[in-house]
Amino acid sequence: MAPCRFSMSIIINFIIITLFPFSVTAQESSNRNVTLGSSIVANSNSTWTSPSGEFAFGFREVSPGAFLLAIWFDQLTNKTIVWSANRDEPVPVGSTVRLSSDGTLELFDQRNRWLWANQATSGTVAYAAMLDTGNLVLASNTSAILWQSFDFPTDTLLPTQVLNKEGALYSSISPTNFSKGRFKFTLQADGDLVLISRSLQSEEHLSTYWSSDTIESGFQLIFNNFGSINLVRQNGTLLRPLFESGPLVGQFYHRLKLDHDGVLRHYVHPKSANSSLAWSVRDFEPSNICRAVMERHTGGGACGFNSYCSIQAEGRPSCDCPLGYYPRGGGLSGCTPEFVQHRCDHQQGQDAQSFGLMQMFNIDWPFVDYTKLRNVEEDTCRQSCLSDCFCAIAIYSDRGCFKKSLPFSNGRFDSGFAGKALIKFRINKTLTSNPDTTASGRESSTTTLTTTLSVLLGCAGLLFLLSSFFFVFYLKRTKSMMVKRSHVRPAGVSMISSFSFKEQGALDLLVVGDEEARSDMKTLEIYVKTAIWCIQEDSTLRPHMNIVMHMLQGSMQVPTPPDPTAFVR
Repeated sequence: MAPCRFSMSIIINFIIITLFPFSVTAQESSNRNVTLGSSIVANSNSTWTSPSGEFAFGFREVSPGAFLLAIWFDQLTNKTIVWSANRDEPVPVGSTVRLSSDGTLELFDQRNRWLWANQATSGTVAYAAMLDTGNLVLASNTSAILWQSFDFPTDTLLPTQVLNKEGALYSSISPTNFSKGRFKFTLQADGDLVLISRSLQSEEHLSTYWSSDTIESGFQLIFNNFGSINLVRQNGTLLRPLFESGPLVGQFYHRLKLDHDGVLRHYVHPKSANSSLAWSVRDFEPSNICRAVMERHTGGGACGFNSYCSIQAEGRPSCDCPLGYYPRGGGLSGCTPEFVQHRCDHQQGQDAQSFGLMQMFNIDWPFVDYTKLRNVEEDTCRQSCLSDCFCAIAIYSDRGCFKKSLPFSNGRFDSGFAGKALIKFRINKTLTSNPDTTASGRESSTTTLTTTLSVLLGCAGLLFLLSSFFFVFYLKRTKSMMVKRSHVRPAGVSMISSFSFKEQGALDLLVVGDEEARSDMKTLEIYVKTAIWCIQEDSTLRPHMNIVMHMLQGSMQVPTPPDPTAFVR
């Protein structure tokens, strides 16, 4: 059956490709053609629509007072945008797009400042038209297409659209920011169809995270009316489908989009269904963006620097920050520490006492290690990172300790990773110059007050728990001793002897050696060590409530307090 399906696919593609020459003329509809001199003003609700009314061209408001000159699905409630002319520079109310008398399509802002125009055409433009395919065209008197939006895609391809060599889609920065983002989908000059991560600052290509492996053979990517997206050779034969799902029976809207998260998705929407329904994902690549984007030398990985990525439904990445870090700008912008870093001057040894390590299982930040320690115990790895002012995190796996400085990259959740991440944090969050919290004296004062209250509440709650624990511990031990003391008596000790509190406690521990006692003592040790942090004379060393809770829950190892004897003086 496989050869038959392959042959049928070749036949279908041959038919579609054979019919393509008919698409180089514009669909004529005299009442839909846009005459020279026509214009649209932003916020006027005026549009140029296709004959069926399925697509519209005009201005779409993407944020308050900011408009894109765009094409969208006009019969759907969410008016999904498929193309825009000014994605990097939205225009204000009063901006205008005009089809000039010489056939040039031009965009001006409200001050009549020129912003964009279609590239020069060879021939005389007679009219413009918005076609039912979603293609905006400038055509001659003979309906020959002289310019079309399909030749200049933004982040989306539609059925009947072709991606030629060196053509590309660029993701947006976020779902609400349509500017060029971090990812690119392109058919390279060598014929390989690839997904690439890139630098927003320099536009440098950082890594190829998916490839069709068609070097020297790929020629065009064709999105046909059957819903198939196929890479073809120069002679028109099928080289490989982009996805394995094949044609889709029924009436559907289709679009192929490179989403802001770097995943290429084929979306479908029933034409007859409620227009308010959401698009559904039919196929996508890569299957796991968290694992696919691995930037070994530069770049922050799928979610950006200092963050970690976990995969959700439909290949969507969830980007999170470790304890002590906050999102830089949401989405894929990474995280930044919210505490003052470990000092690397003559006081670095003393400052080291202010830090602890938060452990996270199945989380890894591969590559870019500045130091590797082999065949060491976990405690050695922990102490090495805590005492090293350059160490921001350490990955402990298979008796290896991989230390990383800021910023760390390629963070990801991996259930198959047996190691753990040890993330360095300052026990009391001494905030950095985070613009969200220190923009004014009032906000800074509020932050200081909030931090102080958090410390007081955390420590007060801990001291209450500690006193309660001592009470319960005493009752449990007393009851246990009443049962066991008659059976176990240390040599030379009379039952009627009186003991000091210290001696009695030692005797209890000697007599009661069960697992429950050891567990209680371990919990008591955690409570006491955390309490000692709370009563430090230096207020900057006292942990806030969130840190206290992590310590008590056992999700982080409680570091040795700077002055443990302070508790017993």
